[in-house]
Amino acid sequence: MAAAVILSMLAVSCTKEGAPRFKGNYTFKTSGTVTVSPAGDESAEPQKLKLLDENGQMDVVVSDKNTGEMIVAMNILGGSVLTFNAVADGKTLTITPFSRQLTIPVTDEGSLLETAYPVASVTVSGYAERYADALMFWIEYEGKYTFQDVEYEIVSSDVSCWAKEN
Repeated sequence: MAAAVILSMLAVSCTKEGAPRFKGNYTFKTSGTVTVSPAGDESAEPQKLKLLDENGQMDVVVSDKNTGEMIVAMNILGGSVLTFNAVADGKTLTITPFSRQLTIPVTDEGSLLETAYPVASVTVSGYAERYADALMFWIEYEGKYTFQDVEYEIVSSDVSCWAKEN
């Protein structure tokens, strides 16, 4: 009986935490929405816009195992490579805020309901947790873009990224 207790304690103590927990190569898909409103117009009704899905390959590598600092590289299919820093602490991987350009699909009511694609300058933050062989990221976007001479502000976002280890 005592041997079984000792073995179970050893199994629990071997659970990966910090950087080793997140290190790996993954296939990912990011999707979600942003809610936007004309900047400075509190009376305007906010609009929820569905973002274009992004998918591809993701590598998460350790840059400093003592501090838990990591580098995440997302090779977006049909797009570019997005790299950013993150910090692993226990069971959470926290994204170090960074800037990127994000395409926002907007229905252009002035041109027979066609979709326009203005580009927003956004700050990205968020965190990830590992579940079995997958990472789940919760991502927050803050930023602005201009469409038809009106500046819009992202007032909230609901974006997630599911990454399954290869």
